[in-house]
Amino acid sequence: MKESPWFTSIWKPSRKPTILEPKKPVIGIMSFEVSKSMTKIANLWQFLTDKQMTRFQDQLSNSVGTQKLVSDDHNYLMELSLLEILVNIKCVAQAVARLGKKSTDPIYHNLDHIFDNPMEIDDYWCRWEYKLKKMEKKVKKIKRFAAITSQLYEELEVLYELENAFKRMQENDNTDHLKLHEFEKKVMWQREDVAGLREISVWVRPYDYIVRLLVRSLFTIVYRVKGVFGILKRSSPHMSREGSDVRDGSCFARSNSISALVSINPFERDIKMSMSNLGDKAVKSRNSGHIKSLKTGCVSFDSKKRLLKDQKPTLGEAGLSLHYANVIIFIERLAISPHFICPEAREDLYQMLTTRIKNSFRVKIKNEGVKVYSRDVAYEWSSLMQKTLNWLAPLAHNMIKWHSERIFEKQRMGLGGIVLLVNTLHYADQVKCEDAITELVMGLHYVSRFGREINDKAFVGCGYDREFDGYLVHKCKIDRFDCVI
Repeated sequence: MKESPWFTSIWKPSRKPTILEPKKPVIGIMSFEVSKSMTKIANLWQFLTDKQMTRFQDQLSNSVGTQKLVSDDHNYLMELSLLEILVNIKCVAQAVARLGKKSTDPIYHNLDHIFDNPMEIDDYWCRWEYKLKKMEKKVKKIKRFAAITSQLYEELEVLYELENAFKRMQENDNTDHLKLHEFEKKVMWQREDVAGLREISVWVRPYDYIVRLLVRSLFTIVYRVKGVFGILKRSSPHMSREGSDVRDGSCFARSNSISALVSINPFERDIKMSMSNLGDKAVKSRNSGHIKSLKTGCVSFDSKKRLLKDQKPTLGEAGLSLHYANVIIFIERLAISPHFICPEAREDLYQMLTTRIKNSFRVKIKNEGVKVYSRDVAYEWSSLMQKTLNWLAPLAHNMIKWHSERIFEKQRMGLGGIVLLVNTLHYADQVKCEDAITELVMGLHYVSRFGREINDKAFVGCGYDREFDGYLVHKCKIDRFDCVI
Protein backbone atom coordinates (compact mmCIF):
# COMPACT_ATOMS: atom_id res chain seq x y z
CA MET A 1 0.00 0.00 0.00
CA LYS A 2 1.42 3.33 -1.05
CA GLU A 3 1.99 5.82 1.76
CA SER A 4 0.44 9.20 1.43
CA PRO A 5 2.75 12.18 1.42
CA TRP A 6 3.71 13.44 4.88
CA PHE A 7 2.10 16.80 4.32
CA THR A 8 -1.38 15.33 3.73
CA SER A 9 -1.75 14.85 7.49
CA ILE A 10 -1.77 18.57 7.87
CA TRP A 11 -4.87 18.86 5.73
CA LYS A 12 -6.85 16.08 7.36
CA PRO A 13 -9.88 17.57 9.11
CA SER A 14 -9.99 17.12 12.86
CA ARG A 15 -12.77 14.90 14.17
CA LYS A 16 -13.11 17.10 17.26
CA PRO A 17 -15.51 20.02 16.97
CA THR A 18 -13.67 23.34 16.71
CA ILE A 19 -14.88 26.39 18.57
CA LEU A 20 -13.75 29.49 16.74
CA GLU A 21 -12.80 32.26 19.10
CA PRO A 22 -12.85 35.83 17.86
CA LYS A 23 -9.36 36.87 16.89
CA LYS A 24 -7.99 39.56 19.15
CA PRO A 25 -6.61 42.64 17.41
CA VAL A 26 -2.85 42.88 17.44
CA ILE A 27 -0.64 45.94 17.89
CA GLY A 28 0.52 46.05 14.25
CA ILE A 29 1.71 49.43 13.02
CA MET A 30 1.28 50.85 16.52
CA SER A 31 4.40 48.87 17.47
CA PHE A 32 6.59 51.91 17.06
CA GLU A 33 4.51 54.02 19.46
CA VAL A 34 4.43 51.13 21.91
CA SER A 35 8.20 50.78 21.62
CA LYS A 36 8.69 54.38 22.74
CA SER A 37 6.53 53.78 25.82
CA MET A 38 8.45 50.61 26.58
CA THR A 39 11.74 52.45 26.29
CA LYS A 40 10.56 55.09 28.76
CA ILE A 41 9.37 52.45 31.22
CA ALA A 42 12.67 50.57 31.04
CA ASN A 43 14.63 53.80 31.48
CA LEU A 44 12.52 54.87 34.45
CA TRP A 45 13.01 51.52 36.17
CA GLN A 46 16.74 51.60 35.49
CA PHE A 47 16.98 55.12 36.90
CA LEU A 48 15.22 54.05 40.11
CA THR A 49 17.69 51.28 40.95
CA ASP A 50 19.71 51.68 44.12
CA LYS A 51 22.94 52.10 42.16
CA GLN A 52 21.59 54.79 39.84
CA MET A 53 19.83 56.70 42.62
CA THR A 54 23.00 56.73 44.70
CA ARG A 55 24.93 57.98 41.69
CA PHE A 56 22.26 60.60 40.97
CA GLN A 57 22.34 61.96 44.51
CA ASP A 58 26.12 62.11 44.45
CA GLN A 59 25.90 64.09 41.22
CA LEU A 60 23.51 66.55 42.84
CA SER A 61 25.69 66.91 45.91
CA ASN A 62 28.91 67.36 43.90
CA SER A 63 27.58 69.52 41.08
CA VAL A 64 29.00 73.00 41.64
CA GLY A 65 26.97 74.26 38.70
CA THR A 66 23.68 73.06 40.16
CA GLN A 67 24.49 74.58 43.54
CA LYS A 68 25.53 77.89 42.00
CA LEU A 69 22.73 78.30 39.47
CA VAL A 70 19.80 76.29 40.85
CA SER A 71 19.97 75.70 44.61
CA ASP A 72 22.16 74.28 47.34
CA ASP A 73 19.09 72.83 49.11
CA HIS A 74 19.33 69.07 48.48
CA ASN A 75 15.72 68.37 49.44
CA TYR A 76 14.50 71.05 47.06
CA LEU A 77 16.54 69.51 44.22
CA MET A 78 15.08 66.11 45.00
CA GLU A 79 11.57 67.57 44.85
CA LEU A 80 12.29 68.96 41.40
CA SER A 81 13.54 65.52 40.39
CA LEU A 82 10.40 63.86 41.74
CA LEU A 83 8.22 66.29 39.80
CA GLU A 84 9.86 65.38 36.51
CA ILE A 85 9.69 61.65 37.20
CA LEU A 86 5.95 61.97 37.88
CA VAL A 87 5.50 63.89 34.63
CA ASN A 88 7.30 61.09 32.78
CA ILE A 89 5.06 58.49 34.40
CA LYS A 90 1.94 60.41 33.47
CA CYS A 91 3.16 60.81 29.88
CA VAL A 92 3.60 57.04 29.51
CA ALA A 93 0.27 56.40 31.25
CA GLN A 94 -1.56 58.59 28.74
CA ALA A 95 -0.10 56.58 25.86
CA VAL A 96 -1.07 53.31 27.57
CA ALA A 97 -4.60 54.59 28.16
CA ARG A 98 -4.99 55.25 24.43
CA LEU A 99 -3.87 51.70 23.71
CA GLY A 100 -6.28 50.37 26.31
CA LYS A 101 -9.27 51.72 24.41
CA LYS A 102 -8.38 49.41 21.51
CA SER A 103 -8.35 46.30 23.68
CA THR A 104 -11.12 43.74 23.33
CA ASP A 105 -11.46 43.47 27.10
CA PRO A 106 -13.45 46.46 28.42
CA ILE A 107 -11.55 46.42 31.73
CA TYR A 108 -8.76 48.31 29.94
CA HIS A 109 -11.03 51.03 28.56
CA ASN A 110 -10.97 53.27 31.65
CA LEU A 111 -7.30 53.96 32.26
CA ASP A 112 -7.42 57.65 31.39
CA HIS A 113 -7.03 59.25 34.80
CA ILE A 114 -5.60 56.54 37.02
CA PHE A 115 -2.12 58.11 36.96
CA ASP A 116 -3.18 61.77 36.95
CA ASN A 117 -1.83 62.06 40.51
CA PRO A 118 0.52 59.09 40.89
CA MET A 119 1.30 59.89 44.53
CA GLU A 120 -2.39 59.59 45.41
CA ILE A 121 -2.63 56.00 44.19
CA ASP A 122 -3.43 54.25 47.44
CA ASP A 123 -2.65 50.80 48.76
CA TYR A 124 -5.73 49.38 47.04
CA TRP A 125 -3.71 49.11 43.86
CA CYS A 126 -0.69 47.37 45.39
CA ARG A 127 -2.00 44.02 44.09
CA TRP A 128 -1.19 45.26 40.59
CA GLU A 129 2.52 45.68 41.06
CA TYR A 130 5.00 42.97 40.11
CA LYS A 131 7.33 41.36 42.58
CA LEU A 132 10.83 42.76 42.36
CA LYS A 133 12.33 39.71 40.63
CA LYS A 134 9.38 39.43 38.29
CA MET A 135 9.63 43.11 37.40
CA GLU A 136 13.28 42.64 36.51
CA LYS A 137 12.28 39.86 34.12
CA LYS A 138 9.51 41.99 32.66
CA VAL A 139 11.92 44.87 32.10
CA LYS A 140 14.28 42.55 30.26
CA LYS A 141 11.37 41.47 28.06
CA ILE A 142 10.39 45.11 27.51
CA LYS A 143 13.96 45.99 26.51
CA ARG A 144 14.02 43.06 24.11
CA PHE A 145 10.71 44.10 22.56
CA ALA A 146 11.95 47.68 22.17
CA ALA A 147 15.24 46.60 20.58
CA ILE A 148 13.54 44.21 18.15
CA THR A 149 10.96 46.82 17.20
CA SER A 150 13.70 49.36 16.56
CA GLN A 151 15.49 46.84 14.34
CA LEU A 152 12.20 46.09 12.58
CA TYR A 153 11.78 49.78 11.79
CA GLU A 154 15.26 49.95 10.30
CA GLU A 155 14.71 46.81 8.22
CA LEU A 156 11.38 48.15 6.97
CA GLU A 157 13.17 51.27 5.75
CA VAL A 158 15.70 49.09 3.93
CA LEU A 159 12.88 47.06 2.39
CA TYR A 160 11.14 50.23 1.26
CA GLU A 161 14.28 51.43 -0.50
CA LEU A 162 14.89 48.02 -2.12
CA GLU A 163 11.32 47.75 -3.38
CA ASN A 164 11.49 51.22 -4.89
CA ALA A 165 14.81 50.42 -6.55
CA PHE A 166 13.38 47.13 -7.88
CA LYS A 167 10.36 48.94 -9.27
CA ARG A 168 12.60 51.41 -11.10
CA MET A 169 14.63 48.53 -12.53
CA GLN A 170 11.45 46.87 -13.80
CA GLU A 171 10.36 50.07 -15.50
CA ASN A 172 13.73 50.42 -17.20
CA ASP A 173 13.74 48.48 -20.48
CA ASN A 174 17.54 48.39 -20.54
CA THR A 175 17.87 46.50 -17.25
CA ASP A 176 19.70 43.19 -17.58
CA HIS A 177 17.31 40.27 -16.83
CA LEU A 178 19.89 38.37 -14.79
CA LYS A 179 20.62 41.44 -12.69
CA LEU A 180 16.88 41.99 -12.26
CA HIS A 181 16.41 38.42 -11.09
CA GLU A 182 19.26 38.70 -8.57
CA PHE A 183 17.84 41.94 -7.21
CA GLU A 184 14.42 40.34 -6.89
CA LYS A 185 15.98 37.65 -4.69
CA LYS A 186 17.49 40.36 -2.53
CA VAL A 187 14.06 41.95 -2.09
CA MET A 188 12.53 38.59 -1.17
CA TRP A 189 15.25 37.92 1.42
CA GLN A 190 14.65 41.32 2.95
CA ARG A 191 10.92 40.61 3.13
CA GLU A 192 11.67 37.36 4.95
CA ASP A 193 13.87 39.20 7.42
CA VAL A 194 11.10 41.72 8.08
CA ALA A 195 8.53 38.95 8.49
CA GLY A 196 10.78 37.15 10.95
CA LEU A 197 11.26 40.26 13.05
CA ARG A 198 7.53 40.91 13.08
CA GLU A 199 6.88 37.47 14.51
CA ILE A 200 9.09 38.10 17.54
CA SER A 201 8.21 41.76 18.03
CA VAL A 202 5.31 43.64 19.56
CA TRP A 203 3.69 43.72 16.10
CA VAL A 204 1.85 40.39 16.49
CA ARG A 205 1.00 40.75 20.21
CA PRO A 206 -2.62 41.42 21.22
CA TYR A 207 -3.52 44.79 22.69
CA ASP A 208 -4.71 43.12 25.90
CA TYR A 209 -1.34 41.49 26.52
CA ILE A 210 0.71 44.65 25.89
CA VAL A 211 -1.59 46.96 27.85
CA ARG A 212 -1.57 44.61 30.81
CA LEU A 213 2.24 44.44 30.75
CA LEU A 214 2.61 48.22 30.62
CA VAL A 215 -0.05 49.02 33.22
CA ARG A 216 1.35 46.63 35.79
CA SER A 217 4.85 47.95 35.10
CA LEU A 218 3.62 51.49 35.73
CA PHE A 219 2.05 50.53 39.05
CA THR A 220 5.30 48.86 40.06
CA ILE A 221 7.27 51.98 39.13
CA VAL A 222 4.87 54.23 41.09
CA TYR A 223 5.31 52.20 44.26
CA ARG A 224 9.04 52.11 43.74
CA VAL A 225 9.06 55.90 43.45
CA LYS A 226 7.18 56.12 46.74
CA GLY A 227 9.81 53.94 48.35
CA VAL A 228 12.80 55.70 46.81
CA PHE A 229 11.57 59.18 47.75
CA GLY A 230 10.20 58.14 51.14
CA ILE A 231 6.60 59.03 50.28
CA LEU A 232 4.11 56.69 51.89
CA LYS A 233 0.67 57.97 52.87
CA ARG A 234 0.20 55.35 55.58
CA SER A 235 1.52 51.98 56.61
CA SER A 236 0.18 49.00 54.74
CA PRO A 237 0.07 45.31 55.62
CA HIS A 238 1.25 44.67 52.08
CA MET A 239 4.20 47.06 52.28
CA SER A 240 6.31 46.55 55.37
CA ARG A 241 8.96 49.22 55.91
CA GLU A 242 10.89 47.21 58.48
CA GLY A 243 14.60 47.28 57.96
CA SER A 244 14.54 50.45 55.90
CA ASP A 245 16.99 53.22 56.48
CA VAL A 246 17.28 56.73 55.18
CA ARG A 247 20.57 57.65 53.58
CA ASP A 248 22.15 60.40 55.71
CA GLY A 249 19.05 62.56 55.79
CA SER A 250 18.61 62.33 52.05
CA CYS A 251 15.40 61.48 50.24
CA PHE A 252 16.49 58.01 49.25
CA ALA A 253 15.16 54.89 50.95
CA ARG A 254 17.63 52.06 50.43
CA SER A 255 17.13 48.60 49.00
CA ASN A 256 15.64 46.94 52.07
CA SER A 257 12.54 49.10 51.93
CA ILE A 258 12.40 48.95 48.14
CA SER A 259 12.52 45.17 48.12
CA ALA A 260 9.66 45.04 50.58
CA LEU A 261 7.79 47.67 48.64
CA VAL A 262 7.55 45.68 45.41
CA SER A 263 7.37 42.20 46.87
CA ILE A 264 3.63 41.63 46.62
CA ASN A 265 2.32 39.42 43.85
CA PRO A 266 -1.01 40.68 42.42
CA PHE A 267 -3.91 38.36 43.15
CA GLU A 268 -4.89 37.06 39.74
CA ARG A 269 -8.39 36.14 40.83
CA ASP A 270 -9.07 39.75 41.81
CA ILE A 271 -7.78 41.36 38.63
CA LYS A 272 -11.06 41.73 36.76
CA MET A 273 -12.87 42.82 39.92
CA SER A 274 -10.38 45.60 40.64
CA MET A 275 -10.20 46.71 37.03
CA SER A 276 -13.97 47.09 36.90
CA ASN A 277 -13.61 49.84 39.48
CA LEU A 278 -10.98 51.76 37.49
CA GLY A 279 -13.52 54.12 35.99
CA ASP A 280 -14.98 55.13 39.36
CA LYS A 281 -11.52 55.52 40.87
CA ALA A 282 -10.45 57.66 37.93
CA VAL A 283 -13.40 60.03 38.26
CA LYS A 284 -12.80 60.43 41.99
CA SER A 285 -9.12 61.09 41.36
CA ARG A 286 -9.88 63.71 38.71
CA ASN A 287 -12.49 65.45 40.88
CA SER A 288 -10.13 65.69 43.83
CA GLY A 289 -8.94 68.92 42.20
CA HIS A 290 -5.32 68.99 43.34
CA ILE A 291 -2.54 66.88 44.79
CA LYS A 292 -2.66 66.75 48.57
CA SER A 293 0.52 67.45 50.47
CA LEU A 294 2.43 64.30 51.36
CA LYS A 295 4.53 65.08 54.42
CA THR A 296 5.66 61.52 55.15
CA GLY A 297 9.37 60.97 54.63
CA CYS A 298 11.94 63.63 53.86
CA VAL A 299 10.29 64.80 50.63
CA SER A 300 7.08 66.78 50.69
CA PHE A 301 5.34 66.87 47.32
CA ASP A 302 2.78 69.61 46.89
CA SER A 303 2.82 71.24 43.46
CA LYS A 304 5.16 72.77 40.93
CA LYS A 305 3.76 76.20 41.67
CA ARG A 306 4.75 75.93 45.35
CA LEU A 307 8.22 74.73 44.45
CA LEU A 308 9.00 77.45 41.98
CA LYS A 309 7.07 80.45 43.31
CA ASP A 310 10.07 81.92 45.15
CA GLN A 311 12.61 81.11 42.47
CA LYS A 312 14.10 83.81 40.30
CA PRO A 313 13.52 83.71 36.51
CA THR A 314 15.08 80.56 35.05
CA LEU A 315 16.47 79.74 31.64
CA GLY A 316 13.70 77.19 31.14
CA GLU A 317 11.00 79.81 31.69
CA ALA A 318 12.79 82.18 29.31
CA GLY A 319 13.15 79.44 26.67
CA LEU A 320 16.92 79.96 26.62
CA SER A 321 18.23 76.77 28.23
CA LEU A 322 18.99 74.90 25.01
CA HIS A 323 20.35 77.98 23.25
CA TYR A 324 22.71 78.83 26.11
CA ALA A 325 23.82 75.20 26.26
CA ASN A 326 24.94 75.49 22.64
CA VAL A 327 26.68 78.80 23.38
CA ILE A 328 28.60 77.31 26.33
CA ILE A 329 29.67 74.24 24.34
CA PHE A 330 30.80 76.46 21.46
CA ILE A 331 32.87 78.54 23.89
CA GLU A 332 34.28 75.33 25.35
CA ARG A 333 35.46 74.36 21.90
CA LEU A 334 37.05 77.75 21.24
CA ALA A 335 38.78 77.65 24.63
CA ILE A 336 40.85 74.68 23.47
CA SER A 337 42.94 76.93 21.20
CA PRO A 338 41.82 80.53 21.88
CA HIS A 339 44.85 82.08 20.13
CA PHE A 340 43.80 80.39 16.87
CA ILE A 341 40.21 81.64 16.88
CA CYS A 342 39.45 82.76 13.33
CA PRO A 343 37.32 85.83 12.51
CA GLU A 344 34.48 83.58 11.32
CA ALA A 345 34.34 81.77 14.67
CA ARG A 346 34.34 85.07 16.57
CA GLU A 347 31.48 86.30 14.39
CA ASP A 348 29.53 83.08 14.89
CA LEU A 349 29.89 83.36 18.65
CA TYR A 350 28.89 87.01 18.65
CA GLN A 351 25.73 86.23 16.67
CA MET A 352 24.81 83.51 19.17
CA LEU A 353 24.94 85.90 22.13
CA THR A 354 21.74 87.48 23.39
CA THR A 355 21.35 91.25 23.60
CA ARG A 356 21.79 91.25 27.38
CA ILE A 357 25.09 89.38 27.19
CA LYS A 358 26.34 91.64 24.39
CA ASN A 359 25.49 94.75 26.42
CA SER A 360 27.06 93.28 29.55
CA PHE A 361 30.20 92.43 27.61
CA ARG A 362 30.50 95.99 26.25
CA VAL A 363 30.09 97.48 29.73
CA LYS A 364 32.74 95.19 31.22
CA ILE A 365 35.20 95.92 28.42
CA LYS A 366 34.63 99.64 28.89
CA ASN A 367 35.15 99.39 32.65
CA GLU A 368 38.39 97.48 32.09
CA GLY A 369 39.73 100.46 30.19
CA VAL A 370 42.92 100.24 28.15
CA LYS A 371 44.73 97.15 29.44
CA VAL A 372 48.07 95.82 28.33
CA TYR A 373 47.60 92.40 26.76
CA SER A 374 50.37 90.66 28.66
CA ARG A 375 51.02 87.05 29.51
CA ASP A 376 49.87 87.60 33.11
CA VAL A 377 46.51 88.94 31.95
CA ALA A 378 46.09 85.99 29.63
CA TYR A 379 46.95 83.55 32.45
CA GLU A 380 44.43 85.17 34.76
CA TRP A 381 41.56 85.00 32.27
CA SER A 382 42.54 81.56 31.03
CA SER A 383 42.42 80.24 34.59
CA LEU A 384 39.04 81.87 35.16
CA MET A 385 37.64 80.33 31.96
CA GLN A 386 38.89 76.91 32.97
CA LYS A 387 37.28 77.10 36.42
CA THR A 388 33.97 78.36 35.04
CA LEU A 389 33.80 75.74 32.31
CA ASN A 390 34.58 73.03 34.84
CA TRP A 391 31.25 73.59 36.58
CA LEU A 392 29.16 75.14 33.81
CA ALA A 393 29.94 72.88 30.84
CA PRO A 394 28.53 69.68 32.44
CA LEU A 395 25.12 71.35 32.78
CA ALA A 396 25.27 72.41 29.14
CA HIS A 397 26.14 68.90 27.94
CA ASN A 398 23.33 67.43 30.04
CA MET A 399 20.94 69.96 28.53
CA ILE A 400 21.86 68.81 25.02
CA LYS A 401 21.52 65.18 26.06
CA TRP A 402 18.14 65.78 27.70
CA HIS A 403 16.87 67.41 24.54
CA SER A 404 18.28 64.68 22.32
CA GLU A 405 16.58 61.97 24.37
CA ARG A 406 13.23 63.56 23.61
CA ILE A 407 13.60 63.95 19.87
CA PHE A 408 11.38 61.45 18.08
CA GLU A 409 14.21 59.85 16.15
CA LYS A 410 16.19 59.32 19.36
CA GLN A 411 13.21 57.89 21.22
CA ARG A 412 12.71 55.32 18.50
CA MET A 413 16.25 54.04 18.80
CA GLY A 414 17.55 51.83 21.58
CA LEU A 415 17.59 52.29 25.31
CA GLY A 416 19.59 54.87 27.15
CA GLY A 417 19.84 56.62 30.48
CA ILE A 418 17.72 59.38 31.89
CA VAL A 419 18.97 62.92 32.36
CA LEU A 420 16.72 64.97 34.61
CA LEU A 421 16.22 68.70 34.17
CA VAL A 422 17.60 69.41 37.63
CA ASN A 423 21.03 68.43 36.26
CA THR A 424 20.74 70.75 33.26
CA LEU A 425 20.42 74.49 32.62
CA HIS A 426 16.61 74.35 32.72
CA TYR A 427 16.21 75.52 36.33
CA ALA A 428 19.32 77.70 36.25
CA ASP A 429 19.03 81.29 37.41
CA GLN A 430 18.97 83.34 34.21
CA VAL A 431 20.95 86.32 35.51
CA LYS A 432 23.68 84.21 37.12
CA CYS A 433 24.06 82.04 34.02
CA GLU A 434 24.30 85.05 31.72
CA ASP A 435 26.93 86.60 33.99
CA ALA A 436 28.97 83.38 33.79
CA ILE A 437 28.72 83.32 29.99
CA THR A 438 29.78 86.97 29.86
CA GLU A 439 32.89 86.11 31.88
CA LEU A 440 33.69 83.30 29.45
CA VAL A 441 33.40 85.69 26.51
CA MET A 442 35.64 88.17 28.34
CA GLY A 443 38.19 85.43 28.89
CA LEU A 444 38.19 84.44 25.22
CA HIS A 445 38.59 88.11 24.29
CA TYR A 446 41.72 88.64 26.39
CA VAL A 447 43.37 85.25 25.78
CA SER A 448 42.81 85.31 22.02
CA ARG A 449 43.93 88.95 21.83
CA PHE A 450 47.15 88.11 23.65
CA GLY A 451 47.76 85.20 21.29
CA ARG A 452 47.21 87.40 18.24
CA GLU A 453 49.63 90.03 19.50
CA ILE A 454 52.31 87.37 20.05
CA ASN A 455 51.71 86.05 16.56
CA ASP A 456 52.07 89.57 15.16
CA LYS A 457 55.38 89.97 16.99
CA ALA A 458 56.59 86.71 15.57
CA PHE A 459 56.42 88.09 12.06
CA VAL A 460 58.90 90.82 12.97
CA GLY A 461 61.07 88.55 15.12
CA CYS A 462 60.22 90.14 18.46
CA GLY A 463 60.41 87.72 21.40
CA TYR A 464 58.10 85.06 20.00
CA ASP A 465 59.71 81.98 21.51
CA ARG A 466 59.88 83.00 25.16
CA GLU A 467 56.40 84.45 25.65
CA PHE A 468 54.47 82.22 23.28
CA ASP A 469 56.04 79.02 24.61
CA GLY A 470 55.09 80.08 28.11
CA TYR A 471 51.53 80.64 26.98
CA LEU A 472 51.35 77.20 25.36
CA VAL A 473 52.36 75.57 28.65
CA HIS A 474 49.38 77.17 30.37
CA LYS A 475 47.10 76.39 27.42
CA CYS A 476 47.68 72.67 27.95
CA LYS A 477 45.58 72.93 31.08
CA ILE A 478 42.62 73.90 28.94
CA ASP A 479 43.23 71.23 26.30
CA ARG A 480 41.58 68.54 28.40
CA PHE A 481 38.15 69.95 27.49
CA ASP A 482 36.38 67.67 25.06
CA CYS A 483 35.79 69.09 21.61
CA VAL A 484 32.09 68.46 21.14
CA ILE A 485 31.29 70.30 17.92
